[in-house]
Amino acid sequence: MLHASLECRVTPLLAVLFLLIATGERLVADDDLLFPNSDFEAGTLAGWTRSGDAFQFQPTQGDNPSARGRESSAHEGEYWVGGFENHPNQDGQPGGAFTDDAIGELVSPEFTIRKSFISFLIGGGNHPGQTGVKLRCDGQELDLATGADSETMSPSSHDVSKFLGKQAQLVIYDNVRGGWGHINVDSFRAADKPLPGSMGEFAFVAGIPASSGDVCRYNEPRRPQFHFTADKNWLNDPNGMVFDGQKYHLFFQHNPLAPVWGNMTWGHATSPDMVHWTQQVHALLPYRVDRQAGTIFSGTAVVDHHNDLGVQQGNQKTLCAFFTFAVRPKFYQAMAYSTDGGATWKYWNEGRPVVPNQGFDDGERDPKVFWHEPSGRWVMVLWVRQNPGKVRFFTSKNLAEWEHASDFDRDWAFECMDLVFLPVDGDKNNMKAVIYDASFDYEVGTFDGRAFHAESGPHRAGGGNFYAAQSFNNMPDDRVVQIGWMRGGPNSAEKYGVPFNQQMSFPYELSLRRIGGDLKLCAQPIAEIKSLVDDTLVLQDAKIRDGESLLVGQEPFDLVDVEIEFAPGTAERLSFQLSGALLHYEASTHSLLQRGVDEQGNDVEVLVFDHLEPRHGLVKLRFLVDRLSVESFAFDGERFFAAYVSPHQADLTPKISALGGEAEVRKLEIHRLKSAWAGR
Repeated sequence: MLHASLECRVTPLLAVLFLLIATGERLVADDDLLFPNSDFEAGTLAGWTRSGDAFQFQPTQGDNPSARGRESSAHEGEYWVGGFENHPNQDGQPGGAFTDDAIGELVSPEFTIRKSFISFLIGGGNHPGQTGVKLRCDGQELDLATGADSETMSPSSHDVSKFLGKQAQLVIYDNVRGGWGHINVDSFRAADKPLPGSMGEFAFVAGIPASSGDVCRYNEPRRPQFHFTADKNWLNDPNGMVFDGQKYHLFFQHNPLAPVWGNMTWGHATSPDMVHWTQQVHALLPYRVDRQAGTIFSGTAVVDHHNDLGVQQGNQKTLCAFFTFAVRPKFYQAMAYSTDGGATWKYWNEGRPVVPNQGFDDGERDPKVFWHEPSGRWVMVLWVRQNPGKVRFFTSKNLAEWEHASDFDRDWAFECMDLVFLPVDGDKNNMKAVIYDASFDYEVGTFDGRAFHAESGPHRAGGGNFYAAQSFNNMPDDRVVQIGWMRGGPNSAEKYGVPFNQQMSFPYELSLRRIGGDLKLCAQPIAEIKSLVDDTLVLQDAKIRDGESLLVGQEPFDLVDVEIEFAPGTAERLSFQLSGALLHYEASTHSLLQRGVDEQGNDVEVLVFDHLEPRHGLVKLRFLVDRLSVESFAFDGERFFAAYVSPHQADLTPKISALGGEAEVRKLEIHRLKSAWAGR
């Protein structure tokens, strides 16, 4: 049976609303302070009386969930009380740990209860009677609320109408040492009605905008020009990749507030060709329901062709997005849907579970959903445990009710699972299933609609900064195209002064080829890259003597797609200087290395491929060079590797050089590329 859904839409109007929240405006106009500094915006504990050590470094200014390694605080204004935080003006920064072993209290000054409700935000440890907030009034001491083992604060509202006109005090207390032995609070106010979400109903988490609110230009000298980057701030896993029949959708993990991980939402971009992207308003935003607040982790999206969910409007097919609701104490899998092509989204059953936590891991996550035509069912692939690894398969007829089908127990399996179907050597009469994880460990076999049956593996594809790749659902001509997150590298915002951090890989088309008696997963840049080609330089049968270089006199180029076949001959090394990127092939070790960059921004030498022996005397390579990255492919994508590089230096002069002997370039094609962001 299908459940009713709450129509919680993210629209351009809501984007403005969330921007007001993010800039300090409040949703409830009739809220006001209980007493001066009941919201801690003085930046001190003025008016409050502290005892013990638990709150000695409070209040905290700002937030840094990346440093803390936990959820965002969802505080209001500038200051809040976080029992686990160090005060930024003394010993630490937001997100820096104080301790869970300190205990103590904060007691407010006396104030008069003037309205029917007292409302505030609360998070931290779930220890009723030991951590929380109390109200002292009329000779009574009433426990109001405790945390939920989450750093994210949720609204809490309490009917105090029977105490109207009386004097009262608040007590914030922490009497627990050890795990989650702290409490977070903010913004104590008087109100005429409860805060949204305080009664357990659905509400969006305050302070996280649906749009950046300002226009970003994509022509910055240090922004990638044919790899997707968020207009601003942090980006990681690609999510919900789907073709809806007219355009491609790329959703992605995004922090709208800062260039570091945290406050996870589903950003959204669309494209006519997987190359030229336009960022849209956020699709999915953090919310709270049933007194639990969480953020939006990774997942997938599908086109509901047969209206199995039963919500289609007119001829527009419904898009369904499955995601992990990252909530404490246990993550679960939820769903949202769009009946207008992805412009607005509704949370199914108010964002409650469609697949509850399975009890293997608190962080079960990253549902991959697809339609399996032979069995006539929807299939979900879900990572549920590490060490020993476990993946669980579910099936559904209506996208809302899911049944456990089988388990896949593999130690290599860890997060962001995907399952795709590929023809062996292009033979569509010989189809195989390939299951892989975030690190691109994979196995080849068959899938019967309920269980995966392995025939080969595990193997590993890809390498370097390539991680958490997902494939597009509903692809034309049954193509299998994926995009990965280029994880790592320096914080571009801090190091290079740009407004974003992290980027996606270029889209790759996958194939399955029999090589050396085994089936191997291969990847090549999609053919649509041709739409970016500005001009092409072709050379054939060119010898390079020791100490000499090809391409002498060529004008510098910025963005390139280079394909080369060469015979190392007697050369000890062949070097490639391409748009400021530097790679070299070592003939003695049959290795390809490049100048990369570490997370601190230092130049380092990176091993791209080892055991790269010539075949029939030739080595075949391809390089995609953008302003912050190089993607390398060997022998038509049998091996591929993505790596960050330092931004191009002043000398972009191309050259291919031989050292220690003579080499021959049998074929060279250099495609000079245009920006995918032209005009933006």
